[in-house]
Amino acid sequence: MPNLKHKHTQQLDREQLLRLLAVLRKEKSADLKLTNLSVLDLINGDVTSGPIVIDQGYIVAVGPEADTLQAKRTVDCNGQIATPGFIDGHMHVETSTMTPFEFERTTLPLGTTSIVCDPHELVNVMGKPGIEWFLRCSEMMRQNMFVQVSSCVPAVAELDINGSDFTLEEMKAYLEHPHVLGLAEVMDYPAVLNGNPDMLDKLAAFNPLNIDGHCPLLSGRELSAYVASGIQNCHETTSFQEGKEKLAKGMAVIMREGSVAKNLDALAPLITDYSSPQCLLCTDDRNPHEIAKEGHINYMVKRLIQHHWIKPHLAYRVASWSAAQHFGLRRLGLLAPGYKADINLVKTLRNVDIQRVVIGGQFVDELNLADSVADKLRASVPPLQPTMKHKTVTADELAIPLTTGDYHVIEIVKDELLTNHLVCRFDGQQFDKQGVNRLAVVERYGHQLPPAMGLVKGFELNQGAIATSVGHDSHNIVAIGADKHSMALAINHLLTIGGGYCVVQNDNVTADLKLPLGGIMSLDSSEAITDQIIALKQAAQTIGVEVAEPFVQMSFLALPVIPSLKMTVKGLVDVEKFELIDLQL
Repeated sequence: MPNLKHKHTQQLDREQLLRLLAVLRKEKSADLKLTNLSVLDLINGDVTSGPIVIDQGYIVAVGPEADTLQAKRTVDCNGQIATPGFIDGHMHVETSTMTPFEFERTTLPLGTTSIVCDPHELVNVMGKPGIEWFLRCSEMMRQNMFVQVSSCVPAVAELDINGSDFTLEEMKAYLEHPHVLGLAEVMDYPAVLNGNPDMLDKLAAFNPLNIDGHCPLLSGRELSAYVASGIQNCHETTSFQEGKEKLAKGMAVIMREGSVAKNLDALAPLITDYSSPQCLLCTDDRNPHEIAKEGHINYMVKRLIQHHWIKPHLAYRVASWSAAQHFGLRRLGLLAPGYKADINLVKTLRNVDIQRVVIGGQFVDELNLADSVADKLRASVPPLQPTMKHKTVTADELAIPLTTGDYHVIEIVKDELLTNHLVCRFDGQQFDKQGVNRLAVVERYGHQLPPAMGLVKGFELNQGAIATSVGHDSHNIVAIGADKHSMALAINHLLTIGGGYCVVQNDNVTADLKLPLGGIMSLDSSEAITDQIIALKQAAQTIGVEVAEPFVQMSFLALPVIPSLKMTVKGLVDVEKFELIDLQL
């Protein structure tokens, strides 16, 4: 059995502890004292008086007892309220399209001081080099980036093709890494329920650590089996009753508010004094445009307080302390002696109006994060090898020979990753339901498979096409179009630029976003990415697309672990039965 005492769960080292004790004995001066502020007590629900004394990045004392301690620097906080830094309990940096360093620059000033990420997007593309790069990044970041070891690469092997394997032996090499918390979301729940030996081996290997779940709509005996296997949380909960059952069976419910999957409003009523330790917050998949427009975890906390009347201390608790407790982060999530000095200073608790952020005892606005992004990116040695290896696609390959009859059609659901499974009638001229478009998923790792073709309802294209190389989780090319020629142009454009998003209208590419890192991540700033996403959305609207986040929404059409009908390079997947089905009945 490996030694699983990680850095993030250990006590302060001997030297740090001796200095902290000397400060408390008034024999040494601390590094920093924050004065003229109040402190949010997440345990008792009170707002108490400061100050806060900090040394070597850790809190030494809080409240009146800190008044008499000396510090080399004193900062007047102008009556602000100190709260713990926010923790995103489950997310994928890659789906922000930013590198970890750019993500840090963008979200750290918004109060997200810690993230628990699963790099399975990049690992699906390139395997071990993907997680190795993420771990190198985590060692260079100010933001606390904890990494879960990707468990399902690909999500379901028999239903899809991805870019690389990631074996159990490779996974076990990271058990003792100080930034690894455990096993990432276990998406292949049929393998768990059926006692698949390979899956049980993974669960056994990571049993001493945290094991993340992914079980949308699972209930009853099946949910009991899933929980009994040792899986501890789920971020795919979409209804109050589903969440209540999971809480009752011992799971933590990680409430999600991403760019497409918006579940916070449905799940907020679950948060009570009793349940809040088992309720966490996450973004899962949130792009720079949404972050710039609304925010990150700060937006979720504000919404809980203002729209759902959640008590402020509970809203802030589920955004920090609950996640720290769940993941065993013993030095995070509270403003208390010996805890890391990750602090948000807000003007009012209700408005979550963050004035300044402290990370490890340093003010974020004094760190010049923007100046260091490029240097850190180069030093981390990002894996930039080409990953778009499919030959040029012809329009004829994208033809669907429709004849009179019934067809399976994927229907998107607003603000959800779930899809409906429709059966639509084609009378030889048109479908009995409006707004049905062509859907293609094209393998991009060099196997040269013919495109898999299907039908989708909800995007409402009346001309042209849209395409993306971000196709969860295997990240093959996904294209939706009104005609095969536009779709071929969009797909081939992505092959040419090394991956990304694009819109085609009138035989021209009218907007694109290049994602050269694995075909899923940009090297640009969040501001530049946001501008390009805005241009893409506007271009998509001109060809009829009515979906608010079309490229994020379409990327999940290829994920065969979220009900009920999805599409991979192998064809249509009935997720309820976990089997491939023909397009025509």
